[in-house]
Order: sequence, then structure tokens, then C-alpha cells
Amino acid sequence: MREKLLKAAIYHYSRYGYQGATMQKIATEVGIKPASIYFFYQNKEALFIAAFQKLLEEHFSQMKKIMDEVENSPIEEIFCSLLHGTVSFHKEKEEETAAYISLITSPPPEIKQFLKNHMEQFDNWLIQSLNTSLKHYYPSISDQQSVNVTKQFLLLMDGIFWEMTMYDENTLSEQLQHAFHLTTLILRGIEDAK
Repeated sequence: MREKLLKAAIYHYSRYGYQGATMQKIATEVGIKPASIYFFYQNKEALFIAAFQKLLEEHFSQMKKIMDEVENSPIEEIFCSLLHGTVSFHKEKEEETAAYISLITSPPPEIKQFLKNHMEQFDNWLIQSLNTSLKHYYPSISDQQSVNVTKQFLLLMDGIFWEMTMYDENTLSEQLQHAFHLTTLILRGIEDAK
């Protein structure tokens, strides 16, 4: 039942936002009375934090899985795989992505700190993971250079994420190629700095 409630919460959030995703609508979606939700979750905020946590953790797990699969690959392939993986994951989960976009663009005040903490955790993980890979391929790279490269890459990932919902497949594919080119230029900057 918890899974059904979380799925219904995400569905209704993606359609109606936090205020419009009422406990009544969620209960109707899963075929229970609204009061029954409180057996599983203390209140609406607790339900949505659990739903968002599931959503964010699925994305995080997918990125970790991609990183595990390509950690011994050439550095360019690691960066490109993360970009492709982000697009593929979100394209396959359009409903969840709509909820994710809504969450990021206008987080409910009750959820804002939770979201901020998660984003910081993801960014720190990516910085740490890419630092290991970058130091493998560029042993003389400083920690600060590595952080800077990762932050530049995060900006590219964010840009591609936002463009996913706006462009058709051909345009998005073209934008990905531009992102790969920019990634190459970022990495070339490490070589030039030696």
C-alpha cells in the first residue's frame, strides 16, 4: 500500500502541484478512505517527503549505477555516460520527471530544506566520484581544479535536464552533442593547465 500511495502522490503532484494534490485525490486513486493514509503517514508533508525521497533516490541510484558501470572507462566516456544516463532515466519516467521539475521550480516551503539537503548530497557524491576519475586520468590535477570541472559539468547536466522537456528528440540529440563538445573543451582545459 505504501508504494501505491507514493506513486499516487507523485502522480497528483505532477498534475496539480502540492496544494492541489489533496489527500482525498490520493486516497481515491488507490481506492482507500483519506483517513487510511494516516495509518501509513502522519500527515501530507510526511507522505510527500517519502514520495520525493523515493523519486530522488531512484535518480541517485541510477547515477551511481552508471558511474559503477563506467568507472574504468576513459574520462570522456564517463562524462558522456552520465549525460546520456540522465536523459534516458528521465525520458523513461515522464510522470516522475514532471513531478521532479515541479518540485525544483516551486518547492513547497515544508519540503524546501529536504530538497536542498538532497541536492547537496548528490552534488557532493558527484564531486567525490568524478574527483577519483579525474585524478586517475590527470594525476597532477588539484582538488580545486577537479571541483571546478565537476561543477561545470553539473551546469551542463542541469541544462540538458531542463531542455529534455522542451525539445523534440532531434533537437535534444543535437543539444547533447553540444554538451559533449563542451565537456571535451572542459577536459582539454585540464591538459592546457599542465
